Amino acid sequence: MTTEQGQLVEASDESMNKNRTIEWSTIPTPTSLPEVAPCDWEEALNGPDTDTAQVIVLDCRRDESGTLPTDAHTMTQKVSAALQSWSGQRRFDSSPFLVLTRGAVSVSTDEVVHPAGSAIWELVKTAQAENPGRIILVDTDSSDKGLGDLFGLMAVRNMTVTAVASAEPQLAIRGDILFVPRRNGIGLAPDRATVVAESVEQSPAASSKSAEPSIVRMFRQAVADDKFGDGLEFLLAAAKLRPAFDHYTAGIPRGIGLSGGTPHNSGGDTLPHVVLICTPAFLGGYIQYILLAAHLGGHRRLSVIPLSGYEPDEPLPASLAAAIESITKAVLDTVGNDEFVLAGMSGGGNLAHAAAARLLEQSNSRLQGLIIFDSFIAREANERQMGTARDAVVDTEALIPDLAGFTTERLTALACWLELLLQIEYQPVECKALVIKCTKPSPTHNLNEWPIESWSTEQTVQTVDAEHVALCSTEAHTTAQVVDQWLRQLSANDG
Repeated sequence: MTTEQGQLVEASDESMNKNRTIEWSTIPTPTSLPEVAPCDWEEALNGPDTDTAQVIVLDCRRDESGTLPTDAHTMTQKVSAALQSWSGQRRFDSSPFLVLTRGAVSVSTDEVVHPAGSAIWELVKTAQAENPGRIILVDTDSSDKGLGDLFGLMAVRNMTVTAVASAEPQLAIRGDILFVPRRNGIGLAPDRATVVAESVEQSPAASSKSAEPSIVRMFRQAVADDKFGDGLEFLLAAAKLRPAFDHYTAGIPRGIGLSGGTPHNSGGDTLPHVVLICTPAFLGGYIQYILLAAHLGGHRRLSVIPLSGYEPDEPLPASLAAAIESITKAVLDTVGNDEFVLAGMSGGGNLAHAAAARLLEQSNSRLQGLIIFDSFIAREANERQMGTARDAVVDTEALIPDLAGFTTERLTALACWLELLLQIEYQPVECKALVIKCTKPSPTHNLNEWPIESWSTEQTVQTVDAEHVALCSTEAHTTAQVVDQWLRQLSANDG
C-alpha cells in the first residue's frame, strides 16, 4: 500500500468514526416531484452541448469489475477528476452534479461502512462547500445496474428526482425511506425494523393507496386477480365517458425531442429525423425509448410522439381516424422541414405504420422510411402479446410512479388506445422499411418464430438476439447499431 493510499484509508476510518456521531433522521418522501433527467457523466462529457437543464450522475457504486469499490485511491481520483472537469465547463452551469454511492454511510447500527465509499463522501463534501447548492450526495442500498440498463435507469431516475425534490445536499436512501444527516437531532436513527414499520404507517405513498380513485383501485384488484382482460374492459367503458376529439384540437401533446437520450433536447444535425411513436402500454411515454436514443447518440435528430389522453386535460381520440390524424399532425409539427423516418416498438410500431400509410396517401415526400421494432400485424399475435402489455403497465408503474403511476387518465387512455390498435387494417406501405425481430421468446409469449409479415413493399428484416422487452432496454445498444447502419444506408442511397 502506498503512503497516499494509507492516508486515504486512515481518512476514511476517521470519517467512519465521525459518521457514527452523525444523527441520521428520516424525512418524508417529497410529494411534488420536478421534471429532471439523469445523464451519465461520461455521456454528458462526450456528448453535444445542450441548453437543457439536466442532472449529471456519477455512479460510484461499482468499480470496473462491476463489484463494490474497494480501492479508495482509484475511486477518489476518478471522482476528483470528474468534479474538476464538470465545475470548469460553462456548459454545465445549469446542470447539478449528483454522486451516487453504496455503503458509504451508516444510518443504523447494523450497517457496515465501506472505506472507498466513505472516502468519496469526504471528498465530495469538500467540493460541496466550494460549489454550494450544485452538488448532491446520495447513498443507497440499491444494487441495480445503473444508467446502462432500463430498470437501472428508472431506479437512478427515481433517486435523482427524489434527491432534487428533497433539496438536501446529502441523502441516504434505504428502500423507500429517506435519511438525512443531522448533528443536532434527537438521537441516532432507530433500527431498520422500527424505521420500516413507522414509515409504512406514516408514508404518503401508503396512505395514498386508500385515497386512490375507485377506477384505479378496481383495476389494481383485477390485475391482482389475474383478470387483466376484464380490467381493460372496465377501463374502456370508463374511457367512453371522457372528452374525445374527432379532429386535431388543443390539448393534444406535442412531440418531445430526445436526441442523445436527453428529454426535451431537439439537438442533433444528422438526418433523417427519427420520430418514435409511443407504445400505448408503456404509461411512462418517452422513457421507453430513452436508452435507444442515448445509444443512437446526440448527433442524430430524434423525437418521440406521446399519445393523447394519458395526462389530465388531454382528450382521447373518438375514432381510429382521429387517433392517426393526431399522430400525423404531431409528427409534421415536430419535424418541420426535416426529412424523417417513422418508428415504433410493439404497439407503437403498429401506430407508426398506420401514420406512414396516412402520410403517403397525402403524398408527403419528406417521409423517407419506417422502422418496426418487433410489432405484429396478425390479430392472433397481438392478442398473445397482451401478457407483455400487462407486465409493461405493472412494471413501469412500480419503477417510475411519477411518470407512469396509475391514474384514471392513464388507465382509461391505455384501454382506449389498445382497443384502437385492434381496428387497424394493414396494407404494405410503399416506402423503405426496417423490420427488427427478436430471436428469443418473451416470458409471456413465444412469438420470436412468428412468420415475417409484410409491412412494406421494400422492407429489410434484421434480427437482434434478445427478447421483446430487451430490444429497447438491455439490448438497446445492439438495436441502435442495427438502426444506425440502416439509416446510414438509407441516406447513402437517397444521396
